[in-house]
Amino acid sequence: MCKNSIVIGLCVASLCTVALAQQTDQKELLTITDVEAVTGIAGITLVPRGSQMGAGGDLNFALADKTLLLTVGIQDAAMYDEWKSQEGFFHEAVADLGDEAFRGPNFGEYRYTLIFRKGAKAIALSSFFNMEAGGTPFLSQEQLGDIARIVVTRL
Repeated sequence: MCKNSIVIGLCVASLCTVALAQQTDQKELLTITDVEAVTGIAGITLVPRGSQMGAGGDLNFALADKTLLLTVGIQDAAMYDEWKSQEGFFHEAVADLGDEAFRGPNFGEYRYTLIFRKGAKAIALSSFFNMEAGGTPFLSQEQLGDIARIVVTRL
């Protein structure tokens, strides 16, 4: 009985270590400093997934007042094809970014997502909308591309 408890305890500790390592790796893919440098906005914070409406990414960047700015979804490479095949999501391919990339969505006035695949990972960047500036995305496609290039170098 005691031997089984020790083995189970070691397995749980190992799984927690792997999960913690994955969280650390995700936070190292894109930092607050990176986002501040690209956007020119100071006081950006990371908010946990599910802590507020819209914070569904693996990394959720917000303004100092907690208004969401950018979410980053980090998935296995196979998810890239699923995202790309979703109706209305693919607008156009983006050259020279990771192994392949596209922007979207293909509806509405603004393109506010940039999704790319590099090696074993698929990354979705999605800008939130600045309602104080007429509902335009906080981040332009150029800024999303700059952020994507930072992430690509760290994969």
